[in-house]
Amino acid sequence: MLAEWALVRPRLSRTRYGLCLLFLGAALVWLGRHAGGAGGADTLTIALHAGALGAVVGVAFAAGSSADRAALAISLAHPTTPLAVASGRWFAAVIPAAALTLARTTLVGWDTGAALAGLAAAGAVAGFALAAVLVAGTGAMIVLFICTALAGAVPPETIVGVAEPDAARLAVASALELGPALWRYRDVAGGGGGDQLGAVLHAAAWAALGVVLASALVRRRAHAA
Repeated sequence: MLAEWALVRPRLSRTRYGLCLLFLGAALVWLGRHAGGAGGADTLTIALHAGALGAVVGVAFAAGSSADRAALAISLAHPTTPLAVASGRWFAAVIPAAALTLARTTLVGWDTGAALAGLAAAGAVAGFALAAVLVAGTGAMIVLFICTALAGAVPPETIVGVAEPDAARLAVASALELGPALWRYRDVAGGGGGDQLGAVLHAAAWAALGVVLASALVRRRAHAA
């Protein structure tokens, strides 16, 4: 796991990973200060998007290319386990996303609850994204990034809030209800009467489930190699 984590620094400095995080952070700071009216977007919204989108970008650079995914199977030639490899890639995506969350929350206006919510979103989305990228490749990360940015913070009841919702609306609402959607992790910040513990457990469950599924996919790739 430590060997996987050790690859983060070279990726940040020698690939476009660091530049992508920088641009993402700058965009979020701009949104926090200017979008949505004179006051900009609220700190909690910025923190949630920083954590989730930073995690998607991190997973894309950790396991998005075919070479990265092939290297996961090669890693098992060393004395390690699929779970350790998957956990290392998860950490490699979460730690930079967490740093981005804390930095942008500080620049927009520090809020401890918002920062914690952003960290929860980063962990949950990274777990989901890691399993998705091993199944569908970089294309899955593009779709996940766009969906998270545009609809991740929308509550399911808003999607189906019509008299006769069609099948597409119901499918989207179900994905937002069950998946690691940002609207749920607003409760992690507390103070809104939501289910704070439930939101934390939901994030932890998705992080753990994603890592376990990713480890199974890594094992299958190693056996097929």
